Amino acid sequence: MFILIMTPVGRTETGQQIDYFPQRWSGSSGEFKVTTFFPFSLAYLSASLKRDTPHQVRMVDANYYGVDSDEYVDIVCQLAPDLLIVEVDSIIFRKQLAVFRRLKEKMPGLKILACGPSPTSEPEQTLAGGADFVATGEFEESITGFVINDCQLPSPGIYPTPRTGLVDVNALPLPEDDDIHRRDYCRLYGSEYREVEMWATRGCPVMCNFCVVTNVYYGKANFRTREVSAVIDEIRYLQRTIPDLEGIFFNEEAHNFNRKYVHELCHALIESGLNKELRFNCMGNYDTMDAETLALMQQAGYYKVRIGLESLEPGVMKWISRNGRLKSNQEKLTDVLKNCRDLGIKVYATLSVGTLGASFEQDIKTLDTIKDLHRDGFIQEFSLSINTPMPGTPFYEQARQQGWLIDKSSDFDGAYGAMINLPGYTAEKINQAFDYGSKVRASINARNVENGIRYSSYDRQWCAPVYATSQRKVGEGIL
Repeated sequence: MFILIMTPVGRTETGQQIDYFPQRWSGSSGEFKVTTFFPFSLAYLSASLKRDTPHQVRMVDANYYGVDSDEYVDIVCQLAPDLLIVEVDSIIFRKQLAVFRRLKEKMPGLKILACGPSPTSEPEQTLAGGADFVATGEFEESITGFVINDCQLPSPGIYPTPRTGLVDVNALPLPEDDDIHRRDYCRLYGSEYREVEMWATRGCPVMCNFCVVTNVYYGKANFRTREVSAVIDEIRYLQRTIPDLEGIFFNEEAHNFNRKYVHELCHALIESGLNKELRFNCMGNYDTMDAETLALMQQAGYYKVRIGLESLEPGVMKWISRNGRLKSNQEKLTDVLKNCRDLGIKVYATLSVGTLGASFEQDIKTLDTIKDLHRDGFIQEFSLSINTPMPGTPFYEQARQQGWLIDKSSDFDGAYGAMINLPGYTAEKINQAFDYGSKVRASINARNVENGIRYSSYDRQWCAPVYATSQRKVGEGIL
């Protein structure tokens, strides 16, 4: 059969483009994309199906091109697959279900399999909305097994059969790089070199109450590492296929969680000479960073670490994590920031306002502290979002039970507007904190540029594939 793998529609119900990252949260960015994330779970699935089944498989990233509903339906009808697989998150759930229903009317024989956070947390609604099958949790292995079994139920990980164990990351092929190209996913905020994304690890031990990836995709705290030799081989592959590549962004949940693994990877980067050829930055947690590890990372070519902080108020962090100490040790954070500054490693902080347990005053205090830390050279930049209760997370369930949720066109959009009234912290005040933080962020970013920081997202030549999508006319440039 012919299997078509697609991202969902690329525009919100109000027409804004979506920076799509279902494993965390997606946000709208206006008329044009601000950031392009590689749809890595679908890309791994596409490569797995091509490797392990005899079927014809094609992947199309509709979101990348800002495809809206009418064009989406036209693309699927034109390609005429037997099975359509779509990963769906909350920001686009209602709109994508409407697309499913339109497709079923036009193509009665089409089978639709939905996966991702929304289908996992709301499988019955997904089936009622037009899907024929729902894959829950991590889906690369379960969907591949389902296809190998001729799409027959019951099948592990396909609703209502319970999900299987966690994916073996060392059994996966390299992600899809024929139908979509990792080189094209090049507008990465905070990256200072011509970089693409890569994944050496998968998983997180922290289990924050708002986190989609740990609570929905994985269903439990976990951490897995790829064989170091395979990581080096993939980096060499990317160098061969992307001649102008300057760096790698390890866009994982907790890249540095296992010190022993980070040390092994750093030694391999040094021994292979890659530390002289490329620069690296990563997402991670500060609780496992120490002077020895950071010094080795600096020697291996890491120029930046991105740390999930959310808030600088220890009392707030203890609200959101089962193991609050992992994100609330101020003494440890201070040591890490000092070590990074001494080594010349830049720090990028991820923050959110409207976190359960926070107040308006605490969020403003955190943002003002960030200004001081930037002034003193401890933190170079930060990202900011509105902490949003996603279906399937403990935060959402508590908000639903307590009646905190409010209906908005910006539902589940952490870049647009609050959809929750917390006790003592209304959506209006959360939005005020977000607006204040956005101004702080813009000011810091402008000062960085004035001081000579070269953000690759502003590099028109490097980001030409992304900028070209803004000039695309409907019906052009995809098939």
